[in-house]
Amino acid sequence: MEQKAAGNNMEVYVSVMCVDAALTIKEEADLKGRLSGARQEKIERLRYAADRRLSLGAGLLLDQGLKRFGLRERTEAFGTVENGKPCLLHHPEIQFNLSHSGSMVMATFASCPVGCDVEKKQKARMDVAKRFFAPAEQRVLWAAETEEERDMLFSRLWTLKESYLKVGGQGMAMALDSFTIVPGAQPVLAGPKEDRYRFQEFSLPDYCASVCVQRSKEGNGETFFFSFQNLEDMV
Repeated sequence: MEQKAAGNNMEVYVSVMCVDAALTIKEEADLKGRLSGARQEKIERLRYAADRRLSLGAGLLLDQGLKRFGLRERTEAFGTVENGKPCLLHHPEIQFNLSHSGSMVMATFASCPVGCDVEKKQKARMDVAKRFFAPAEQRVLWAAETEEERDMLFSRLWTLKESYLKVGGQGMAMALDSFTIVPGAQPVLAGPKEDRYRFQEFSLPDYCASVCVQRSKEGNGETFFFSFQNLEDMV
């Protein structure tokens, strides 16, 4: 079921799929058959069944998202932009991003640069925070009143920062501690670029999920549409 987060004008579509499913060999083969030969080959190259399920789920979410625009994964040509971020070669007006962690896959589509990240919630590791988080973010973690609050903040900050990096496809080319996210009720990017980016978080059992979009200069707002499904729902 699709849920709508507040906003207006630009539409951002976010889908999450749990791939922890017991499929028959035939069911899995039928699902793979909906996808391009390149995606099927990518799935088959993976050694572990869990990784193959994640790649299958990513392909299905990509195909499902493209249907909104009258396209299909199996018929589109994919490439990468200069920084290595995947793109549609013949439809630059449609931008997308994929992420996976544990048994979850996430896909996001928009008409603007977009990044997404889903991560399994984890214990706050202050040694990792000291290495990768900005000083202000570290202070937020240390100020947490309970261990549970610190753990949640750590996971939220990690996904928020990753989603921001993935907007432009910078990956590890940009240091995680070179920018600061303020993880309030509405997370923001601290500094002069604050108004150029919009963050949206989504609540999942045992996972954190975040989306970041780069706003146009007009900045007329965004509407987020969120849906969750299980892999067996696609059979």
